[in-house]
Amino acid sequence: MNVALWAEIRRLAEIEKLSGWAISRRLRCSRHTVAAALALDQPPARQASHRASLLDSHKTKIDALLTKHPELSAVRIREEIARGPEGYTGSACTLRRHLRQVRPARGRVYQEVHYEPAQAMQIDWGECGHVRIGTTTRKVSVFVAVLCYSRLMFIEFTLSQRKAEFYRGIVRALEFFGGSPRAVIFDNLKAAVLNGSGRAACFHPEFMALCGYYCLQPIACERRDPESKGIVEGGVRYVKHNALAGRGDELVCFEGYVAFAPRWRDEVANVRMHETTRERPVDRFQRERSLLHALPVIPFDTDEVVPAVVSPHARIEFDGNRYSTPPELTRRPVTIRASRDELRVLHEGQVVAQHVRCYQRGQLILLPAHQLAALAMRRQAHEIEISLRRRAQLGAAHALHLQAEHHVLQSGQPGQQFGMLEHHAAVVAAAFDFAAIDRDPARRGRIESHRNAQRRRLAAAGRPDQRDDLAVVDREADAIQRLHVMDLLVHTQRETLGHVLKTHLTHAKLQILAARRQKWRVTNARSAPAPSHGAPARSPHRPELISRFFQP
Repeated sequence: MNVALWAEIRRLAEIEKLSGWAISRRLRCSRHTVAAALALDQPPARQASHRASLLDSHKTKIDALLTKHPELSAVRIREEIARGPEGYTGSACTLRRHLRQVRPARGRVYQEVHYEPAQAMQIDWGECGHVRIGTTTRKVSVFVAVLCYSRLMFIEFTLSQRKAEFYRGIVRALEFFGGSPRAVIFDNLKAAVLNGSGRAACFHPEFMALCGYYCLQPIACERRDPESKGIVEGGVRYVKHNALAGRGDELVCFEGYVAFAPRWRDEVANVRMHETTRERPVDRFQRERSLLHALPVIPFDTDEVVPAVVSPHARIEFDGNRYSTPPELTRRPVTIRASRDELRVLHEGQVVAQHVRCYQRGQLILLPAHQLAALAMRRQAHEIEISLRRRAQLGAAHALHLQAEHHVLQSGQPGQQFGMLEHHAAVVAAAFDFAAIDRDPARRGRIESHRNAQRRRLAAAGRPDQRDDLAVVDREADAIQRLHVMDLLVHTQRETLGHVLKTHLTHAKLQILAARRQKWRVTNARSAPAPSHGAPARSPHRPELISRFFQP
């Protein structure tokens, strides 16, 4: 007999006043069933029918195994009871149903915790997907802080869960609440806990400095125990399922996340009817506001401080990007201070560079002032290098020139003088960079035409003595040309190389004088008779040439 039949029999008997025979005919049941139903004052209890099972003969062994090993799995128990010729041959599902009935319940028993006003605040991170910033895809995280008594919530979206972002979120949350509670509860993230967990946690020194600054007692949860901060865990789930669900078209950039957070916090999260307290968080917070500890006037410094060394290209690296620095700081140690929107470079306590922080990756951020300073330093270094190289070359040429000039003036053989003059001209040419002057098309054309005419005259000359005369004239013209070049260099390099070039200008004039004197000696040697034995030789010097080149 089931409960429905019992209820209908009682209704027909008590309300419609039918007899047992009439009830049995209407319900088409036995008169004995009607009599048994009318004799019961309570609904009949359902009795489960017991059917024989293949597991019945093994239940004693199963109980013994569970007593000795309570956590033994169904697979292992089946292996144990299946041994032997009379072992268990049934399915694993039947064994699991039996274990669910006889095994002790596993899992923690939770106790609801009630907090006093301004007693504690719980904080945690949550992951919210990805967002595109320029050419870089970055993860979006949400920092959630909840006052345990009023359930007032603060949220802030970030692009990382770095230590500086964690500290910055705590400071901004306390500023939003207008004061600090007595304790802060968090899990074992590395920005707060170096090692250990719970009561044995070793806290980060910088995090302890923040807690001491705002008079907070740090309370770390045990490892793998998120239920210890279940209030903020529920807040993170609420952000994901309410704030972010169905807003993929609205939150397409990080700026959208930043603008959306305070609007959703003030218009939805903190004005809703809370499921546990049955009050709005903003109304409940009014009883908690006055009990919060006042905040210091100056906020805690949450800038990320990183030591760095400036590269040879006057760059520093931070968060996947390169930033420019003054070029005079290359290869020197500096300090990077990064806030949420700004990056500063400090050297010896002074700010030497200031950039807008970039959240892309692989970017080069340059300041025009740093580029101009680097160009000026490279130009100055190039000029100094050229100046030093020219000074060294002119110093070597000066020493060789004195030796060549001595041989030119003292030697009496024309062939020797020709060779020394050629050597001296090569030394003087090697001491100067004539590339800039030789690039002048007009001057290069004059030099080439002079050389071509000289080649034609030498080719047309039939006698060796005529060829020597023309060669002397060519050396004289080349010396005059080089004299003109050095005179230009004296006027253009007056400040750096003026004194040295003037010295070589005087030597070049002596070179021209020696070339003309050689020409004069060759000519006179051919036309004049040979001097008698013992007669004094004619003086090779020509006063008119000396007065021409060395006038005061």
